[in-house]
Amino acid sequence: MVHLHDSLKMLVDQLGAFKIEITRVTQGMNVGVWLTDIDEKATLVISEDIEIQEDLKETSFDVMMTKEIFEKILSGEADAFALAGRAKLSESRPVDFEIHNKDNVSEIMEVLKALMTFLFNPGILKSKALDVKLAGSAHGAKPIPLVYWKGLRYAWYHVSKGTTLNEECEHDPWPQVFVVLAGEGILIIGDNEEVLETNKTYYIPRNSLHQIKAETDVQLLWLAWDAP
Repeated sequence: MVHLHDSLKMLVDQLGAFKIEITRVTQGMNVGVWLTDIDEKATLVISEDIEIQEDLKETSFDVMMTKEIFEKILSGEADAFALAGRAKLSESRPVDFEIHNKDNVSEIMEVLKALMTFLFNPGILKSKALDVKLAGSAHGAKPIPLVYWKGLRYAWYHVSKGTTLNEECEHDPWPQVFVVLAGEGILIIGDNEEVLETNKTYYIPRNSLHQIKAETDVQLLWLAWDAP
């Protein structure tokens, strides 16, 4: 049976040299972790170290999920960051969060990204399996976030046959790159359209339409910089 406090202590102990990647992005913050279906709560007190306390105590934000999702994250059957990722903050996801300190959203988001990357990634060796079964859902595709860090966004994407990546036709205000690993389809960047090629990198200008219409399952790496 999972006990939240003990499981969080195990995850903190497994951080090793990665702990600084969490503590360095905040001057000090309390983060709640809440297993909503069994109402079990704990607080991560982050300063120069990370301490775990029972219940929620003056938290800047809370990370929320069910006991089943937490157990799957611990066993490697689920990717926490993939289940937390969303196209818009207003969307609800299996790993959800609620921000209480609205005056400190920028720092909160950096702490959240660090926790998803390192703390909720069990094991001494931090790694991710690039498996569509572990992927989340965003922009009409199935992503697994790899690195989201102060202006940098880097993720693996699976675009299923017959679907469109960026079906919302968003025009993002930062430059991006698609590195196509596998699959066939049509690539659209701005007013240009061409047949997608594997083992090829495509650069996307700021504020440009960018889509992939998948004719087979497509897998790619996506990179953006100068992004919040």
